[in-house]
Amino acid sequence: MVVIYHTSVIFRVPTYWGSTPFGDVPRFLDSGVDFFFVLSGFIILNAHSGDIGAPTCLANFIWRRFVRIYPLYWAVFCAVLVPLLMTKSSIGFERIVREFFLLPTSGMVTDPKIVVVSWTLCFEIAFYAVFGLAIYNRTLGIVIGSLWGLAAIYSLGELNPFRWTILSSPYPFLFLIGMLVQRVWSSGKFGLPLLPTFLLGVFVFAVAAVNRVNLLGLPPALMQWLYGAGAGLMILAAVETERQGKLGFPQWLTRLGDASYSLYLVHFTILSMLAKLIVATGFLKGLPLQVIFFAMVVATVAVGLAVHAFVEKPLLKWCTGSRKPMRTENPPGHGSRIQP
Repeated sequence: MVVIYHTSVIFRVPTYWGSTPFGDVPRFLDSGVDFFFVLSGFIILNAHSGDIGAPTCLANFIWRRFVRIYPLYWAVFCAVLVPLLMTKSSIGFERIVREFFLLPTSGMVTDPKIVVVSWTLCFEIAFYAVFGLAIYNRTLGIVIGSLWGLAAIYSLGELNPFRWTILSSPYPFLFLIGMLVQRVWSSGKFGLPLLPTFLLGVFVFAVAAVNRVNLLGLPPALMQWLYGAGAGLMILAAVETERQGKLGFPQWLTRLGDASYSLYLVHFTILSMLAKLIVATGFLKGLPLQVIFFAMVVATVAVGLAVHAFVEKPLLKWCTGSRKPMRTENPPGHGSRIQP
């Protein structure tokens, strides 16, 4: 979803094509981020629910989260930063340090990023920090998490989503929805029919999507919460269907999920490079824009798979070393499979 969304963004750039072959429809696909914030809340609680209130587990939690996020991010960050420094002189040292460590900024969305999608990882790190507090002390984690959620309510009155920050945005509720879904699912008491539950989730998600595409005036924060509610219902129905043995996945889709973090980090840079190359060389000239659009998406996904195979996996293996093999709980925007 996010790859297709950013492909449409690049197609709209006047120096490339100045249009998009699929109109405004891809506009809502940035909601893939909202979906995976919910999924992240589900996965992290599912993997570490037994660690809450057990401070001896905190070091292991921090290590797993660090290894899962930072090594690959730093590799991509440096690969993008070097050519930027060769062409621009306006990237200050403070900004480099801040983005290197994924520290939040006052303008989370509008501030230019060296790795375009890194602002979402800042929210993920904040979520990990609050969850880590709950591991250290259950009560402290609940109090801080509740305050974060209350602060998020302020975003309902903010009509400009570009002014959202770590403390004032709807995103904390998306993590909370994911955790609530995990608690309902893990209780084993979910008795609603699965298909209607899934379809209700699709409907709620679609309401927000229609608003996004057609600019119907729904407040931005409420739209994100609708995305979250819809995603939560879909995830709840899907994981329960899987638990009952009614849902399986083809191997290619599982591998794509495994590679999703790599794809997420590199896709915008790859799309930009492809657009420059195609326009400068006239390659694919004369083909329908829909074909060029599809070719760019496929090529970008292929690069993401390659980065996963030849960069991410070796990095994970090197970082874990002789430690017990880690489960790959993926950050938002990324595949969800938990591996032994």
